[in-house]
Amino acid sequence: MTNKALRILIADERHEQLLHIEKLLNRLDYYRIAPVRTFDELALLTSGPQLSLDLLIVNKALALPYGIDLQQFCRARPQIRHALFYDSLQPSFELLLHSPQQQVHACLADTPDADSLSLLMSIIDPPAQWASLKVLPWLRVSVRA
Repeated sequence: MTNKALRILIADERHEQLLHIEKLLNRLDYYRIAPVRTFDELALLTSGPQLSLDLLIVNKALALPYGIDLQQFCRARPQIRHALFYDSLQPSFELLLHSPQQQVHACLADTPDADSLSLLMSIIDPPAQWASLKVLPWLRVSVRA
């Protein structure tokens, strides 16, 4: 069962990418999603402690004109719990776990697809321990008065 209260921010200058990623997250039952199209909007939304984000999904190219390293940007903002960077120069999927706050920072060489988002969300929002258990009919106890 997904945590429908998770707050997710997607940052990409391409509108079609924002919609694509949002639809993939919707298929995974995540709906508290806000899109932004500029680094200035991203910096403004994450500058104060009033808005905490469970996940930031961001295109690294968004910060290139500003010369900002997005991984350091996210580490400097404790209100961003987890981050997924994509369109980066890394050749494959890289998962960076920061143990003090249990933050997850992941990098993809290309735009997130359904499989990579599903894997990431299973790490960030693991299923409840007992959610997959089924009640067997023969284990039910009937109570008679």
